[in-house]
Amino acid sequence: MENQTLFQLVDLSIIIIANLNNLLLTVMFISRGCGRQQIGNRFGWATVALVLPLAAAAAFNAAGGRPGWTIALPALMVAYDAVEFLLDFILKFDFRHTRWLGPYLALFYLALMGMIGYAFAVDKLFGFITLATYFVCLAATAFSYARVKHG
Repeated sequence: MENQTLFQLVDLSIIIIANLNNLLLTVMFISRGCGRQQIGNRFGWATVALVLPLAAAAAFNAAGGRPGWTIALPALMVAYDAVEFLLDFILKFDFRHTRWLGPYLALFYLALMGMIGYAFAVDKLFGFITLATYFVCLAATAFSYARVKHG
């Protein structure tokens, strides 16, 4: 398979992961807002698991000598997922009620914006699709916050 075709597959994979991430987060936030914390946690785990194919795609881009944005933008989401895994699942640190919430949220939204930027850089239609799933996720976040006041 030609390199260009492989790179297109990697780009499509990253865009699918970005949208899947947004949709999984949407279900997670809605579940939490409806008092279904256990279900929400499962979807949270699923979003963190997406770090594996995303990291592989970013590494493939790096190995292929692709432009820096094809590595940096997915790396933001990889960094966020690593922080999420460390704080929530390893350390079980309740950072949402500390001064660490601000930097955590900054990384979260920067990572989501990075995925939107990646999608737009690949194809305008993919960018608008990713932006739409982001707004759905944002609405679910607002719903969850209004119901449970997390953070």
